[in-house]
Amino acid sequence: MWQANYVADQIQRTTPCVELKIVQLGSIGDSDRKSSFQDIGGVGVFTKSGEIALLNHEVDLVVHSLKDLPTTLPEELTLASIPAREDPRDVLCGARLDDLRPGLTIGTGSIRRSSQLLSLCPGLKLQPIRGNVPPRLRKAANKEGIDATLLAAAGLTRLGLLDRTMDILSPAVFPYAVGQGALGIECRKDDKALITLLRKFECPKSRAEIEAERAMLHTLEAGCNLPVGVCGWWEGPMFHLKATVTSVDGAHSIRSHATTCIHGARTMGKILAERLLDKGAGELLRSVADRSGMALEGVR
Repeated sequence: MWQANYVADQIQRTTPCVELKIVQLGSIGDSDRKSSFQDIGGVGVFTKSGEIALLNHEVDLVVHSLKDLPTTLPEELTLASIPAREDPRDVLCGARLDDLRPGLTIGTGSIRRSSQLLSLCPGLKLQPIRGNVPPRLRKAANKEGIDATLLAAAGLTRLGLLDRTMDILSPAVFPYAVGQGALGIECRKDDKALITLLRKFECPKSRAEIEAERAMLHTLEAGCNLPVGVCGWWEGPMFHLKATVTSVDGAHSIRSHATTCIHGARTMGKILAERLLDKGAGELLRSVADRSGMALEGVR
């Protein structure tokens, strides 16, 4: 709801005459908070209901957390606008990264986060955990079955829950998810007037970052739930992107890096993926999928 209200405010700020109505849509990922992502379908569990509503003309646009949006959209839909990206980093809540030791229990439902944690500290216990942010923070603070949990800095910031006791993880050490911290506004391709309106508050640099990251993930054919992490930064007009693919047990990882100007983001993402594939990322991702039971989009 925070995200929907933020986009509504952006629309009214740039186009005050527009009348808005926010429609709250449920999702499989929201309604089933006990099953694992792979058990309820994995890719698109938070986004399918919104896309169905768009295709049925029940709504005109949908606001997504971009890390949850599959890289292949329905033919009739488009990613119309990407506002300025919030902090994409991960945050460790309930412990400090330097204090992690074998035997501690970390709550996370993310294969990427658990794989990257194990690569830094083998012997951790990973406990699947899902649901709203406040209950997860409470469980970590009160040590209710877990010693700590991992959450996105963007979500904590938007909810006013980020504080100095939490450990914001450097993406050079702990790469974040593709699209993390960014919002994506999806609408129908033929709604040209709405697309023009939404582009008024798009952030070009955020668009370039997201296009590079999603092109990389799409070329890997990995889906958004597998252990692919990224770390991007700007140096003047040039965007650098480093990507890491990690095995489930954290024992193996494959890394590569690419650079582009703002206009070559999508091509750079594809090149980066090909470099990862040349190093064996396809085989590693297949092994992750086999061990975790995740459905792939066709990893090569």
